[in-house]
Amino acid sequence: MQRLKVTVSCPSCGAPIEFLEGSNVSCCPFCNLPLFFQSPEKVLSYYLESKLSQREIPFIVDRFRKEQEQPLSSKIQDIKLYYLPFWRFSTQVFYSRVNLTFLAPQQEEKEVEILTKDWDTNFPAHLSNDLGLVTLGMRPDWLKLRLLTDLNCLKQGQILDLETNPSEAREKALRGLDFLMQSKKSAEDELILKLLDENLSLIYFPLWVVNFITEEEKYYQVIDGVVKRTLLQKPGYFDLRLNEKKENKPSYTLKIIPHRCPNCGADFKVADFHLVFPCDNCRKIWRISEQGYQPVQGELVAPSGEKIKAQSKSIEYYPFWVFEASPQKEKNFNIEKLAELFPSEIGWFMAKDKSRPFLFYIPAFEIKNLNKIPSISLAFTRIQPQLEEKNREQEKLQGAIRSDEDAKKLAELLWLGLLYSKMNLDVDEWKDLNFGNAKIIWYPFQQEGAFLTDLFAGYSFQKASWGQNPPEADSVPTFFSTP
Repeated sequence: MQRLKVTVSCPSCGAPIEFLEGSNVSCCPFCNLPLFFQSPEKVLSYYLESKLSQREIPFIVDRFRKEQEQPLSSKIQDIKLYYLPFWRFSTQVFYSRVNLTFLAPQQEEKEVEILTKDWDTNFPAHLSNDLGLVTLGMRPDWLKLRLLTDLNCLKQGQILDLETNPSEAREKALRGLDFLMQSKKSAEDELILKLLDENLSLIYFPLWVVNFITEEEKYYQVIDGVVKRTLLQKPGYFDLRLNEKKENKPSYTLKIIPHRCPNCGADFKVADFHLVFPCDNCRKIWRISEQGYQPVQGELVAPSGEKIKAQSKSIEYYPFWVFEASPQKEKNFNIEKLAELFPSEIGWFMAKDKSRPFLFYIPAFEIKNLNKIPSISLAFTRIQPQLEEKNREQEKLQGAIRSDEDAKKLAELLWLGLLYSKMNLDVDEWKDLNFGNAKIIWYPFQQEGAFLTDLFAGYSFQKASWGQNPPEADSVPTFFSTP
């Protein structure tokens, strides 16, 4: 999805740091200090600086009136700067369309596709005053945000009140998403979707309001403080209306602290959107949260020792969230029971130990093509690899970009895709699968240029990330069918 650029001052040297919106960590390019943006609140606030000074306003007022072939202003009464708050909601949507007519018995299995789509929307959080701006437009090529760490950053203007809270903002955004997604399916389809990487933020936009008099009457204009153009002109005097019933106060609590291991003090690797950071010095693993760093118990596994020794120079370890999956009514749901439900899934029949719990594997690392996430997950889940645990020595572990909560959502969607692809299953009976006992496990992959190949299933994919500009359209579908 399109991510805007954000700037903030380094707490160590004071130099400007530029990073992508939504980043958890960054690094000062001047003093090389790794930084972690810690906030007790999930909603971060940003603002845009006005590119206008007060003395430029009369020229913009008359320019607009001249373009409209109207008399120029004769007197400027007052000029005020306001900051209009906008909610911005973004998420990565994974969804599937299932044709309900397929549920009748047929001879062949049905392919079920999983698609991905970015959803990004913004709208004003203040509604009492019509200021002529209904969307930010999000011009990502040049629009740069500043991280709002203190209200004093906006002391030169008046901050307009929030009149919708975060919960109401999310509901409004999801209504827009639902309207869009419903247009993507026919009346016979059931739409199944999961939202990953949800991000809600506040952006304060500078608007200048000027009251002036012409030869005939009073007018006011609202001027965009970023692109320096008039958005709105109306007759009369602009008098700010306040909604006294609303008490939704924004939170600006934010700490910028060194991004270092809490145990040994070693610098962590700076990876913008990662959530889990293994320490290469003391070998402990940490997960970042609103409260700071939390320890995580992780495992490292390997295939046969001889294979690892032969390829050790090109081995990289990547994390998966692994869940024990079981229906609510089945306490001892294992691979043997799963193989009975899915007789066409050869891999589950070939598992060495069919008494093991059924495990679901979701990649926690960043990859270039989002379409590959379901594919990699199914490759591991269908094999149910039983690998020996390995002690971490000098191996460097890659960090995790996906939380266990998001991984669980994706596991639920993939499970439904498997169910809907089979003809002999009662979907309603088996769809409510529990995904519990989440743990993070690092698996070995062999690096071959820009590609990675796992060492037991032979699955290859391109490891590089899209960065700030992934594909805008729906991705190529991933199909659930008999391998």
